[in-house]
Amino acid sequence: MLPLKRGRGFARLWWWSLSLFVLWSTSPPVATGADATTLSGIEGFRVEVGTLSRAARALGVEDTRLLLIVRERLQRASLAVGDFPALLVVSLRVVEHPTTVIAYSLEVEVRQVVQLTRTQQIHLLAPTWANGVLTMVARSSFVASVEDGLRSLLDQLVRDYHLVNGTRQ
Repeated sequence: MLPLKRGRGFARLWWWSLSLFVLWSTSPPVATGADATTLSGIEGFRVEVGTLSRAARALGVEDTRLLLIVRERLQRASLAVGDFPALLVVSLRVVEHPTTVIAYSLEVEVRQVVQLTRTQQIHLLAPTWANGVLTMVARSSFVASVEDGLRSLLDQLVRDYHLVNGTRQ
């Protein structure tokens, strides 16, 4: 076994490993390959920003900007935005390092009222479609990266929506 020098490089590697583990473990499960069929028949979306970490706010990400991006992208794809039962939630969690690198987890999920098969009386608001990214970027490009990542996730949602509803973009 090779001896490890416990200098600055080791401390940085250990800190980043721990930070990414914490970010990963505190993020909700994100579907890898969201089930498009759950989007069938949705008439429109109510849009909300879910978790937006304090570090994300401090780095320049604003709720209003995220909401604007979501509304514009959905409306451009001819999807209604307003007071609908289906809820589209955007969440962003950030792990900040004193250097120039930021790690973040960005999720987009659709929540709908569902009922349990064994008892028709229980109705829950549950995620039925979800997708996300976990990445690291330079501090200087953080806001642009988040906005581009959000647009990409919304493009996937729009594609899945049109796929199951037989509509075109």
